Amino acid sequence: MAGEPPQSESHASGSYRIADSPEAAARETLRLQTYGRLRDPVSIGILERIGVAPGWRCLEVGGGAGSLACWLAERVGETGAVLSTDLDLRFHRTPPANLELRRHDITSDPLPAEHFDLVHARALLQHVPERERAVGRMLEALRPGGWILLEDSDFTPFEQQPRPAAFAALSDAMTQLSLRARDWDRHVGRKLLAWLRGHGLEEARAEGRVWTMRGGEDSAEWYVLAMESAGAGLARAGALPQATVAEALREARDPGFAILSPLSISAWARKPGGSRAGAPGRR
Repeated sequence: MAGEPPQSESHASGSYRIADSPEAAARETLRLQTYGRLRDPVSIGILERIGVAPGWRCLEVGGGAGSLACWLAERVGETGAVLSTDLDLRFHRTPPANLELRRHDITSDPLPAEHFDLVHARALLQHVPERERAVGRMLEALRPGGWILLEDSDFTPFEQQPRPAAFAALSDAMTQLSLRARDWDRHVGRKLLAWLRGHGLEEARAEGRVWTMRGGEDSAEWYVLAMESAGAGLARAGALPQATVAEALREARDPGFAILSPLSISAWARKPGGSRAGAPGRR
């Protein structure tokens, strides 16, 4: 999972699951890869500050296309191990020997207790109705002294800015469907730091970033690919005219398109007790 909710080709159902058609799967793979190229440098910078090192055992929840899980696997080396989980593993790149892929629901499926030195989840909690339960289960799997890094979005700056008319119509229709169908929380990013502090974690801190989404670049295309999938279903369901969908995609891919992204927030902290697994870099 990553970024704006990827809508299935059977969009009128509101399901998170990507349709089984090769076209839908290819589009979602591209979207996840695009989002990884955009966001991996930020995530990696924080993971380096935390101090991820050879020998660490890491859990990546909602692995998506697997780019960050593969970076973690390279970082921890042969003496370490990475477990990358998701509800749908079709889009994950081929794992190296020290990276295990597992189909897994973070709200219900078992994980080893107090096992991991690092737990990371990016653009996941916005999609999970039982968000606080999911955070609690991640913390149960984190060993004392280990680190958790949660990254997610707050769509406030994105929603409250001027946007091209057709683009806004399609984007808002996507939002309303997601809210009705599966309790999407488009403001979950603002809650991350409070959740970590509420669990009694130590050295909790957070950072946020907004960037310019430009037409034809990864900065916008991660979202436009989701619009492309959603638009087809919305048009079929009669929720938007096909002409509006086509105009929205044209607007978003025009080289002159430039708007603010959602606010992406990263929050991390250390579980009390045990030996200290690394330390965050200081500015």
